[in-house]
Amino acid sequence: MYAISECAACVVVTFTLSALLFALCIVLLTIKDGLSHQEHAPRAFPKAAALFGVRPAAVVARHKTFGR
Repeated sequence: MYAISECAACVVVTFTLSALLFALCIVLLTIKDGLSHQEHAPRAFPKAAALFGVRPAAVVARHKTFGR
């Protein structure tokens, strides 16, 4: 009976450790993916710090005229 309980404990510990390692791999891959996308960010989306130096442009709205 003791051998069965030891075997069951080993199986539980093995599954727990494998689940933790899998979760850690997912987290590390997500961080790596985020860092690689941050390094290769396109110029169309500048960083937030660069947006504070940009002056706003005036936009003129055109109204529709119904008489034409």
